[in-house]
Amino acid sequence: MKKILLLTSRLPYPPVGGDKLKNFNLLKILSKYFDVYLVTVTSEVLDDETEKVLEKYTKEYRVFPKSKIDFILAASKTLFNDEPLQVNYYYFNDVQRYVDTLSKDMNLIISTLIRTSKYALDIDKPKIFDMADSLAQNYIKSLPNVTSLFWKTIYKFESKRLLGYEKKTIDSFDTTFLFNKEEIAYFNMPQKVKFIPHGVNEELLNYDKKNEKYKNCIAFFGKMDYQPNIDAVFWFVKNILDKLDKNITFIVVGAKPKKEILELESKYKNVQVTGFVDDPYEILNSCLAIVAPMQTGAGIQNKILETMALGTINIISSLAAKPIGAKEQQDYIVLDEAKTIANEINSIYREKEKYNLYKKNSKEFIRNNFTWSIYEKVYIDTIEGIINDNKN
Repeated sequence: MKKILLLTSRLPYPPVGGDKLKNFNLLKILSKYFDVYLVTVTSEVLDDETEKVLEKYTKEYRVFPKSKIDFILAASKTLFNDEPLQVNYYYFNDVQRYVDTLSKDMNLIISTLIRTSKYALDIDKPKIFDMADSLAQNYIKSLPNVTSLFWKTIYKFESKRLLGYEKKTIDSFDTTFLFNKEEIAYFNMPQKVKFIPHGVNEELLNYDKKNEKYKNCIAFFGKMDYQPNIDAVFWFVKNILDKLDKNITFIVVGAKPKKEILELESKYKNVQVTGFVDDPYEILNSCLAIVAPMQTGAGIQNKILETMALGTINIISSLAAKPIGAKEQQDYIVLDEAKTIANEINSIYREKEKYNLYKKNSKEFIRNNFTWSIYEKVYIDTIEGIINDNKN
């Protein structure tokens, strides 16, 4: 079998969070066609369950555990070079030496996210830059709405460096995958940049479990240590919560809620924070509607794709809607003004039946555009094309 070297900045398992979920499914897909050699640079602990998963789906794997101090020292190189913080933070010489040696026997290298791109940048092998989203464009778009002074400073500093580095990496790799067609158009490199649809678990299209106790809830879904999700929840609480019917509860569903998110429960009687839930889809599928009022984080939001697959009513910001590309006010409801969002939610509470078409449309949109089966075909066809082109 042909050999693929897959570089990641986090362990692909457990698949919690957008990039881990994508990499876990990518690993499973690649293992069907190739011998996969995985290299991961991370501060995460490799537990027994994760080891079993990696043994199942790879020919060989190597995890480089790095401490917080290691990462901080690596990031300090940003003061002395012109590379982005995201690149310096994840770059280590011992990893580079290992990648250089291993890559000699590989048929193709895949770098996931800008974080791992430097390891393959100067290696003369067929290679794919699995960029997913343009962090540079994400930061530029998010900058006006970032509430944290720390992150506002980082975004402003980092966006310029990232943009140059992303262009350089795209030019160096055979193909770059992006989820966002708007970002693809921005780079204007049609021979180098290719659209790939983010995958959604097809089982969600047939999911039917419900729980009556959530029937008057509005839910936000996402990993709650991710700053754009935190920003969105606080924006909703500050601008919309007091405008909702008193019988409506806002429920925040997602792992690793920060302390300030947990404290919302004690401050507001109509807010619930679940933390990690074994089956979040039962809650989401039972709610009146799902909200994703994203103010920052311009990339594609997998959490929205999953709730659409369930056949829920989704009320999302225009920032979140653009990368998805569904029909506004038909497949999902796109609104940005707080008063309008509140009015829409109250309308759904009073007249649920009027919104049933959204449920059908959202599910069908995902079925036709965003499944792992579609993702697999694009990915494997591209790999085989690159490998064959490099034979000639």
